[in-house]
Amino acid sequence: MKYMYLFVVVTLLSCGNVTPKHKFSIIYEFENPETVSDNEKQGTVETLNKRLAQLASNYDVKLNNKQQIELKLSTDFNVNRLNTIITNSGKLEFWEVVRADDLGVFFLEANALLKKDQEEIEPIFDLINSNDYVYGLFSVSKNDTTQLSKYLNKTEVKQLLPAHVKHSKFLYGIPDELNNMPLYLVKTPPDGIALINETHIVDARQSYTYTNRPTVSIKMNELGSNRWERMTGIAYQQQSQIAITLNDMVYSAPTVSSGAITGGNTEIAGSFTLEQAQDLALILSSHRRIPKLKFVNSSAINDKE
Repeated sequence: MKYMYLFVVVTLLSCGNVTPKHKFSIIYEFENPETVSDNEKQGTVETLNKRLAQLASNYDVKLNNKQQIELKLSTDFNVNRLNTIITNSGKLEFWEVVRADDLGVFFLEANALLKKDQEEIEPIFDLINSNDYVYGLFSVSKNDTTQLSKYLNKTEVKQLLPAHVKHSKFLYGIPDELNNMPLYLVKTPPDGIALINETHIVDARQSYTYTNRPTVSIKMNELGSNRWERMTGIAYQQQSQIAITLNDMVYSAPTVSSGAITGGNTEIAGSFTLEQAQDLALILSSHRRIPKLKFVNSSAINDKE
């Protein structure tokens, strides 16, 4: 059985020291409540219950009369770290990455098209960083990603993509130390749904590499395992990459060096702390994504209540 080591940097924040066990009441609300169905709201409650089962005792999650998520629990877990775990959507996806060679003259044609109305500038090329080496197609400053996305998502620009990658989308990777973000183009099925996602994960556990670095070991179900074998086989034959995204951000885009990977086992290893690896495993073990939540307020509950 082969294992693939996917080196990632996970930005699950962990703040402050562990506190003595206290009782808390915390309120979260959906970022876009008008787009969230009743089933999704109830599913969020169920998913949060799964996550909290590994963290706390005497907890209760419910929808209040304002359709907010109301959480009451007794825990010695740091509240800031708890908020990070609760508000993480848990949207894990695996995508085939389009090779730069497959894009041919796309960026030349796209830049020329956009330049018609802006003769003094190079709309796309002026945004590209001139790094000697970057991940992805190229990198841009985080401050320029909104403008670049606006250019690349124009209908007339998308029509310039080669026919065999018409079903694709641009995604950004995590910022580096200079706040630059790599750009990737990933292939998408016609329905836009990743062939492998968090629903195919049957087990996620914090573990360690042979050098004692914290990792997350993932096991897929039969469908996910078959798709993973096929996806890694294609990547090996084409010498292409597979993008692993969490909440629409590319955390890693490794190549496959030793052929198709069977068994559906993958180890995510990289530059995260023990707490970060534990938190990621906890989020992925719920096997379900949730709509975006934002923290509203928290308060301590008097033991006499």
